[in-house]
Amino acid sequence: MALSPRRELFAFAVALAAIVGGFFAQSLFGGRILSPADVLFASNSFRDVRGPAYEPANRLLIDPVLQFQPWLEFNRAMLRSGRLPLWNSMAGCGAPHLANGQSAVFDPFHLIAYLGRLPDALAWMAAARLWFAGLGMFLLARAWGFGPWGRWFSGLAFPFCGFLVVWLLFPVTNVAVWLPWVLLATERAWERPGPRSVGWLALAVGGTLLGGHVQTSAHVLLAAGSYAAWRAFGSGSDRRGLMAWSAGVALGVGIAAVEVVPLGFYLAKSPVWADRERERTPPWELARPRVLDAACTALPYLYGSQRRGHPSLAKAAGVHNLNESAGGFAGLATLIWLAPLAWSARRANPRVRFLAALTAFGLLGAFRLPPVDNLLRALPVLGVTDNRRLTLWVAFGLVSLGGIGLDRLAASRRGGAWGRWGWTWVAASIAMLAAAGGVGRLAPSIRAKALDHYAKAAEATPGADPATYRDRAERQARETLAFVPLYLGLAAAQGLALAGLLGAVRRGRIGDGTARAALLGLTMVDLIGFGFGLNPAIDREDDRPEVPVLATLRREVGRSGRIIGLGAELPPNTLMRYGLADARNYDSVELSSNLDWLAPLYDPEVETRSSRREITWDRVLKGRDRLREASVLAVVGPTAPPPGFDRVERVGSVWIAGLDAAPLVEVVGDGTLAEVSGDNGRLQAEVVAGQEFSLIFRETFDPGWRAEVDGRPSPIGPRLGGFQSLRVPTGIHRVAFVYDPIEVRAALIASAIAAFAAVFALTDFGPFRSTRIVLQRLGRTQAIGLESDS
Repeated sequence: MALSPRRELFAFAVALAAIVGGFFAQSLFGGRILSPADVLFASNSFRDVRGPAYEPANRLLIDPVLQFQPWLEFNRAMLRSGRLPLWNSMAGCGAPHLANGQSAVFDPFHLIAYLGRLPDALAWMAAARLWFAGLGMFLLARAWGFGPWGRWFSGLAFPFCGFLVVWLLFPVTNVAVWLPWVLLATERAWERPGPRSVGWLALAVGGTLLGGHVQTSAHVLLAAGSYAAWRAFGSGSDRRGLMAWSAGVALGVGIAAVEVVPLGFYLAKSPVWADRERERTPPWELARPRVLDAACTALPYLYGSQRRGHPSLAKAAGVHNLNESAGGFAGLATLIWLAPLAWSARRANPRVRFLAALTAFGLLGAFRLPPVDNLLRALPVLGVTDNRRLTLWVAFGLVSLGGIGLDRLAASRRGGAWGRWGWTWVAASIAMLAAAGGVGRLAPSIRAKALDHYAKAAEATPGADPATYRDRAERQARETLAFVPLYLGLAAAQGLALAGLLGAVRRGRIGDGTARAALLGLTMVDLIGFGFGLNPAIDREDDRPEVPVLATLRREVGRSGRIIGLGAELPPNTLMRYGLADARNYDSVELSSNLDWLAPLYDPEVETRSSRREITWDRVLKGRDRLREASVLAVVGPTAPPPGFDRVERVGSVWIAGLDAAPLVEVVGDGTLAEVSGDNGRLQAEVVAGQEFSLIFRETFDPGWRAEVDGRPSPIGPRLGGFQSLRVPTGIHRVAFVYDPIEVRAALIASAIAAFAAVFALTDFGPFRSTRIVLQRLGRTQAIGLESDS
């Protein structure tokens, strides 16, 4: 008995929730924390907690630890105190926070953290995102006419595809989960153009842009725009659909104005676009294609990974890391059987051609293959976008085509081509088994190359222990010899199993229902097996480990100054996790003024301007005066500093060099500070001036700052081009600095208006219609009454 659409949706939602709950069971119900924060144990500053041999659960996931987790905590703390997180005083000598985009202050899923507890909310947000993505995919598949098996396959597979799982703890997934919803709203705008369709599309586009990753947002909206163009081409001049879609997208951009507009202003004050323009190769040149990376679309761990227990072979093979290579993974059965099978429906289902084109375009763009790569480099904005993330289109397209193929499984029985294709799987599986068996013969070569690689790495790393690096080389060799044969063997077994299943289907030995269930089960095992544990669940105490160097920095520096770390020690934003301020920032967008001020710290030969560049003790000595002016009181390094510092102390496995730096707030002239308070975008000070003097506030100068003296506006000037200076007249005064950029105010108003318009559109203008009906009826009643009285 077929379920009604509503009951089927409920059943799917419950089933998906159960699978997602199981996927995150350790973090949701087991008391562990969904966080890769144990990666900090790899540095000398935290080494004493676990020892030098400790291997983090996933070394690749450093960005969530240094950026997204501390930023989320900052958002939560500021909003709970009744303030918008506009300015972050703990990064980059002060930097815009809301405007950096990836802080995702208004991401709807962040409400779970704002209203709940951290770090427990990290797992609930991740689970909610994957559930939301699967639900949207199910509804989209139903709207596109998929059968029951096809829509369940699509809805269950998409949340666990490579792209959403590898980027799960990044804003990339925050945005990508909206793709099926944006396409669903686009479909509705064409099928039923009207106010409600406009409102739904606006909310979906707004949610996409508020997710915190503008590049992935561009890819999502480009996919939606491509689908809208395809619908327009196929339906002729359907002006109502085009108008509804355009209005919905425009209104959605308006909803996200509070994030998009400040980001635009921030980019104008950052070198990031200039750096990317300089790095971009001309569109007529052929780039080096990433053909080897593309193999991860079929076998995601072909080159290992940076997970504990895996060999990391990507660099040796000349490919990118797992996140950049395996995003298009949608299950081996999907790639080699179900998606190709969907092509047989291209005449009956025109969307197959669109989905195939979307998948092919994403594949060519992500892996830098002509002519798509050349086209993307020629386009504005997309030319400086990281188009490796177009693997989102690959994963989405493969899952969608897989759903269509599963519905048409019976087509596998027809024609000899599928029989020959199945024998190709057998041949490939035998080749993988042979390769797995031959890995052991390469053991001496693998060990020698690993030892040579890590010996060179030890020489290039200040303070590195050669013995520790030699142990890493030995471990890398052992893991390669254990992992690679096992992984190739399992892949071969899967290939042979699929070939056997195909043969059984073609011979009629099993029914379509049984075969569909087997393919759905195999695909889910494949996807969940890939993603389980990739984003680690760690012990609660490992999420925020306390070490002696942090206790020393709290005592010596506290909130009275800033700190920087050298090499792998306390990379930018690590200190923010502990309430301490860093003179550098860790973000793709940074203020040029801060980077210019700290320029002496960095190698001038490195053209890209970023706080992620390496700093050495020699460069610190050269920039010592600028560090003092930036209120840097301590420098932490893995090796002993040279002479020239005011104080030196060894704490555990690191050295702390002290500087007698200028205070964060200082009077220059005949005056005194009676009282100072405030942080993160606010400063209040009571000053006593014998004569006019300058009040120096060592936060990065930005046009968004404004100052008042006794409640009256007063102009702020730059201090040495990097910080802030305010002239204060003679007498006793109350001085206030506030970061309040006009563009944020304007964007907030625009977002509020657009959000109200979208919600009102969802009513289908019902209030106006109801009022009109009431007035019309009232008018008729009055007329009848007057006639009867006369």
